[in-house]
Amino acid sequence: MRLLLFDIDGTLLTSNGAAGPAILRALSDLVGRPITLNGISFSGKTDPLIVQEILRANDVPEDQVAALLPHALQAYATLASAAITADTVRALPGAAALLDVLAPQENTHLGLLTGNLERTAYLKLDAVGLGRYFTFGAFGSDDGDRNALPPVACRRAGAALNRPVALQDAVIIGDTPRDIACGRAHGCRTVAVATGAFDADALAAHAPDTLLPDLNDTRAVLTALVG
Repeated sequence: MRLLLFDIDGTLLTSNGAAGPAILRALSDLVGRPITLNGISFSGKTDPLIVQEILRANDVPEDQVAALLPHALQAYATLASAAITADTVRALPGAAALLDVLAPQENTHLGLLTGNLERTAYLKLDAVGLGRYFTFGAFGSDDGDRNALPPVACRRAGAALNRPVALQDAVIIGDTPRDIACGRAHGCRTVAVATGAFDADALAAHAPDTLLPDLNDTRAVLTALVG
């Protein structure tokens, strides 16, 4: 049995930066003053971690960061409903064709492992018609630490499939060093795709089990994922 756990942003699709303004507006409204990114990168991070880093970079006291976090995430999810649309989200080349081939594969199951909140994850996927492939996963709304998400995904897969799913059955597919690290932390196989902010050389330095340039070659990707 193989459990394929896909990252979203930079792996399956791009939302063309639509989330950034929604997060900044949510935080500015909560704090009562303009909030800026201050150079913070979103790549590979969970939404809770991104929000905390932005608040700290804007000199919000630590005790307020913790208190504001749940309200900030709720406000962002609400604003994201308007910001994340079919006009702002684009499926990456090969993603839809790959999922279409993988979905009926015997003993292969598709799930998500993403830093997005569950609500925003499906907003993005549904905007490009990919949400139908995924009925479970682990999300930034489950834990702000990406390394804590593989066990969550396996538990949910087990509940959906009515059988135990071991971490060793999982393959983590993503476009950042953080995706590789979270898989390695639990003995999962890792497949890195150079379609996000990190090129192939940068990803290779983190030694994923497999490194792909993109998802375009469906046959080659299938071989990497399921043999």
